[in-house]
Amino acid sequence: MSKNVLIVGAGVVGLTTAIELKNKYKDSVNITIISKDLPGDDAVFYTSPKAGAHWISSNKKEQKEWHLVTYHKLKELSKIPETFIKPYPLYMGDIVPKGKKAPEYEEPWFKKYVDGFQYLGTDPKFPGVENIYCFDSYTISTTYYLIYLLSQARKLGIHIQRHTLKALKDAETFKLENGSVADLIINCTGLLYNFLSDCHDSKLKPVRGHVIVLENNLPYQVTFEQPYLPKDAKDGEFLMLFPRPEGGAILGGIYDKNFLNYDTSIDNNYVKRLLEKARTYLPDLLKDAHHPNELKIAKHVIGFRPERQGGARIGVDPSNPLVVHNYGNGNSGYIESWGCAKSTAELVGSILFPSPKL
Repeated sequence: MSKNVLIVGAGVVGLTTAIELKNKYKDSVNITIISKDLPGDDAVFYTSPKAGAHWISSNKKEQKEWHLVTYHKLKELSKIPETFIKPYPLYMGDIVPKGKKAPEYEEPWFKKYVDGFQYLGTDPKFPGVENIYCFDSYTISTTYYLIYLLSQARKLGIHIQRHTLKALKDAETFKLENGSVADLIINCTGLLYNFLSDCHDSKLKPVRGHVIVLENNLPYQVTFEQPYLPKDAKDGEFLMLFPRPEGGAILGGIYDKNFLNYDTSIDNNYVKRLLEKARTYLPDLLKDAHHPNELKIAKHVIGFRPERQGGARIGVDPSNPLVVHNYGNGNSGYIESWGCAKSTAELVGSILFPSPKL
C-alpha cells in the first residue's frame, strides 16, 4: 500500500527532495508539496529564486558528500536545455592589495573530483588576484530551473498546492487529494521555519545577500575572496561573477550577518564598492561587445539565506516522529540540494519501508 508523504516548502530543497523520493520509491509513495510560495513568485522570504547560483565549495564545508552528489547531478542536468544549467570554467583566488602578502594557498578538497582542475597562481585576466585555480563548474538560472523542477514534479505525479501553514502541527491534519492525511511530513521550509508558531531553531539565522544582474557577460565564472577588506567595507564582502545561460551575469557578493529588520533597500555604498571591484579585477567585463567600457545594471536582487550553525538539519524531529527535517543550507541550497535530497530519501525509506528483522 502506498505511503502518503507531505513536503512543506517548494524551494530548491523541497522540489529536489520530492523528485528524489518519487524516483527512488515510485508508486510506493504519494507525494504532495504545499508551500506559501511557488516557482515564479518573488516573495521576500522565498530564498531560492534570489540565489545566484553556481556550484562552488570550500575546505570549510563539512558535508562534502552532498556537494559531490550535486556536482554530478548538475553535470547530468546541464545536457538538458530546459534546466538553464550551463558549464563554465570557474576561477577562484584571493584579492591581494599592493603591499600585502598573499595568504598561503590551500589545495581544495575537491581537486580530484571535479573536471579540468588547474592551479595557475596568477593570470593576466585578473590583475591583483593571487592563489588562482580553476575547474569546470556550472551556473544555474534559478527561476527557470525552479520552474523546470516544478514541471518535472508534475510529470512524476507529484501534487502541488499553494497553502500557508500557521504551525507545522497543522500539516498533520492537511487533507491530501486522496482524502487522507500524511504518513510522514518533510519540513523544507528554510528560513520560514522560525516563522511557524510552534517551531524555533536558535541555530537558524538569516544572512542577507545582494547581487546585481548585469547585461555584461563573460565566458567564465569567478569567486575571489578578500582577506584584506578596506576600512569602508562590510564584513563578509567578496567578489563573485558568473554568467547565466540566457545572457548577462550575476555580480556579487556579500554574506551580511549584520543587518536590521530584513532590510531590502539598496546599499549604494556597497554597490559602488562592488562595481569598482568588478572594473579593477575583471577588466574583461568592460570589453563586452554590447556594453564597451560600462557596466550595464539590469536589476538588483536582495534576499536572505537560511544559515544554520553547524550545517543543514536532516533528521527526525525528536519530539514528533511524523516530521523529518531538511532545511538550513545557508548559501549552499543549490550546491547541496541533490545531496540533501538523497540523504533525506534514504532516511524516509528507513522509516516508511523498514527492512524486516531476521
